Amino acid sequence: MSGRHKAAVHWGTPSPQFQDWETVKVYCHGFADLSTARGARVDSPEFTCLGNRWILRMYPGGSVHARDNYISVRLVNASEKGISILYGFGVKKKYELGRSHHPSRQLLFWGVRVRGMRDHIKFCQALKNHGVSGRRDTYHNVYMKLADPTKERTPPFIPVNPSVTILQSLFMDKESADIQFEVGERRGKNNAEKIAKIAPTTFHAHRLILQKSSTTLANLCGAGGDQTTPIQINDVSPDIFNHLLKYVYGGKVSDDDMKAHAKEIINVADRFGVASLKLEAEACLVEATVFAVENVMDYLLYAYSKNCALLKEAALEFMLENKVEVLKKVSLKDAPGGLG
Repeated sequence: MSGRHKAAVHWGTPSPQFQDWETVKVYCHGFADLSTARGARVDSPEFTCLGNRWILRMYPGGSVHARDNYISVRLVNASEKGISILYGFGVKKKYELGRSHHPSRQLLFWGVRVRGMRDHIKFCQALKNHGVSGRRDTYHNVYMKLADPTKERTPPFIPVNPSVTILQSLFMDKESADIQFEVGERRGKNNAEKIAKIAPTTFHAHRLILQKSSTTLANLCGAGGDQTTPIQINDVSPDIFNHLLKYVYGGKVSDDDMKAHAKEIINVADRFGVASLKLEAEACLVEATVFAVENVMDYLLYAYSKNCALLKEAALEFMLENKVEVLKKVSLKDAPGGLG
């Protein structure tokens, strides 16, 4: 192999594909005289590019693992320093008289980690297709471009799974809904026995979604039919029911609403069997609650009535830590079993 150097002259503005690349031309003379035995190799003289020393290693008859009629080429990092590169190979041939160049297809291999690299690259008969191996008066050059790895590559666009967004878009979708809830909170009037019922708020829902999220709500809807079935829901604030239904459709209760209505959300989630929402509201209630001797029994009784294990544990822990004061000021006659 020869180490002869030929300078390159660039005229005009390089195309974007050409910018930021370094090119080294490696000439091999007398290619036809090289051994074509499988596994026989020849190495180029060392050359420098991007601050590292390199060797171009060629197997004219193909490496041990190459397929028949393949010429194998390896780029070897001869430096101790590792480097991440983008690189490619191309093949050209030159006739002594015509001086015409016929480049082959360039193969690019991205993001290779190079440290004493023995990466195997096959030129799908590129050299043989150009008649290089059969001509003594022909020589070829193999060129490669080493990219500067300091430039960041644009990450590929990976779309977000749209399933959750699609589900959320069905919330309160009147056209596709097959269930209709009418929610109106009933309130006592002037402590009398008469009940004043506010005007109901209509909610549209889908039986299939309710069957997978709240069997209690789904059971209220019955077996279904061709027409939307109006279902009456009483003793629930429309705002709280809205939080419940929105959660069933993949939505989230805002932190402010959760803190302001934690007990109400626990009540409606417990009533309609939305366990995950109930647990989330319970955790918020425990975090926001300041226990005192005056209120701890109320919270404990509430925890037992709604089967809120986290709230019950927090209340009992407070009572244990303040047992002397609790025993003095709190009546345990109505306490759950085991505490009285």
